[in-house]
Amino acid sequence: MSAYTGPILTAVFLFPILAALAVVPYSVLQYRRFGAISKFKVLVLFSFSFYLLCAYFLIILPLPSREAVAHLTTPRYNLVPFTALREFLHQTVLRIDNPHTYLPAVMQNVFLQQFFNLLLTLPFGVYLRYIWKRKWYQVVIATFGLSLFFELTQLSGLYFIYPRPYRLFDVDDLILNTSGGLLGFWVAPLFTKFVPSIAELNADALANRFEVGFWRRLMGLVVDMVIFNAALRLLNWWLPVISLTNYWYYLLGVLVYFVIIPAIWRGQTIGKHLVQIRIVNQNDQPANFWRLLVRQGLLFGLVIGNWNYLLPQIAQGFSTADTQHLNAYMTVLALAAMFTLICLGNIGLVFFNRQIPMFYDRIAGTHEAGH
Repeated sequence: MSAYTGPILTAVFLFPILAALAVVPYSVLQYRRFGAISKFKVLVLFSFSFYLLCAYFLIILPLPSREAVAHLTTPRYNLVPFTALREFLHQTVLRIDNPHTYLPAVMQNVFLQQFFNLLLTLPFGVYLRYIWKRKWYQVVIATFGLSLFFELTQLSGLYFIYPRPYRLFDVDDLILNTSGGLLGFWVAPLFTKFVPSIAELNADALANRFEVGFWRRLMGLVVDMVIFNAALRLLNWWLPVISLTNYWYYLLGVLVYFVIIPAIWRGQTIGKHLVQIRIVNQNDQPANFWRLLVRQGLLFGLVIGNWNYLLPQIAQGFSTADTQHLNAYMTVLALAAMFTLICLGNIGLVFFNRQIPMFYDRIAGTHEAGH
């Protein structure tokens, strides 16, 4: 059983990392199409990704050493259909007229291996029918393609990393995997009749496209910070005089990217444009330059500037300060830490109640609206 649990545990460990890398582009795509994200749809699609990761690891793990594979003399492939069926009939202890043989028969490896090959792609058929509404013949073609990819991965010795295959390319696996996908298509209604359809989830997202929640705002901020920091690093590479640790260069970048660009672009940065929100005043009109200067200056100049520049420099100075200046560093550090806690508290309130504005929006008289 460890041959099956080991790969699944590996997938459990790696999936959060891969999911974190995928969540930003996926969220941006959903906000562009529907203006909102259905949490249940996210769960379904991420479970599909997790299933594919588990299935892939099941066909490649555990990885042997190259030396062990080089000395293998086992067959590389089996191109004779229904070899597994003949082996089952020859080796099984099953006797139809004897119920006492049923349980021992299903515990034999000659049955379990083929049974798991059938189950391997059953979820694939369920997902294809539920998420993408594929027809039965499309599921058969897609499942055969997935199975062929798995088998060629094995035949190539994990894409020629190994000197020869360490697992058997088996035409019976193609047959069983494809049959499993078709079986998944037919049993899909049993799994999906108790959950909303993808069309209903998309319609629900469209109905909420003008609501700007915490995660939508956060996603726009993440995209903006990635672009902004990449631009700063590119400028630093091109003009080394623009130091990444200089707070004044950082503020100049904030003025250009977070104030001037949205002032010209009707309250939008690149990140906000991708998730379809804009900064507006209390009358829902795009915020002007001065409101943007106050709002973005407080958010990026003070809040994020405090985290990225002030706190690290204070901490460094605190560690090397003499006794005369130690109290001054401790006071400034305490004030910066207190300000950070206030900001985190405000974020927590917004997370639980979207009607509560962040302090910089309250001071600037702005808010974020969908469009």
